[in-house]
Amino acid sequence: MQLSKDGLHRFIAEQQPNICQIAAYKDGAETYSDEWNNYKKDDTCHAMSATKSIVALLVGIAIDQNLIESVNQPILSFFPDYRIKRGEKTIQKVTIKHLLTMTAPYKYKYEPWTKICSSDDWTISALDFLGGRSGLTGEFKYSTLGIHILTGIITKVSGMKTVDFANKYLFEPIGV
Repeated sequence: MQLSKDGLHRFIAEQQPNICQIAAYKDGAETYSDEWNNYKKDDTCHAMSATKSIVALLVGIAIDQNLIESVNQPILSFFPDYRIKRGEKTIQKVTIKHLLTMTAPYKYKYEPWTKICSSDDWTISALDFLGGRSGLTGEFKYSTLGIHILTGIITKVSGMKTVDFANKYLFEPIGV
């Protein structure tokens, strides 16, 4: 089924209330742009979980470049100086795959944004909440904290800020 521009606009307006903007480019020129839900073209919007997908792509790129061995690599192998909390036994078993699939265990009921965002090092602060008494259960737990650990890993293995790594190895090659 092919939609016209008007048809796409109606479809999104009626059936996709979370979409606020779409822009498509070809050869560096904008070919389509549309907005919904009272957004204007120059408004910014929160990308939410799209960032998690981008970071997952960056992990794949780092694996492809042999900067990361595999998704089965333990998280703490990237942070040898990290001080494990007394009595903590689970964190040693957590892998990149656990973070990517959101099956990593955390020691919180609600994501501790104030503690993370007010800390000097968001990666170390996120590591402090990783683990727990239940061990690795394989249960899905939606969490944004893992992204801070993954970006910390990308920074360590590449020697670059994650945004610079993303620009050089993901966005520039695809013309973004």
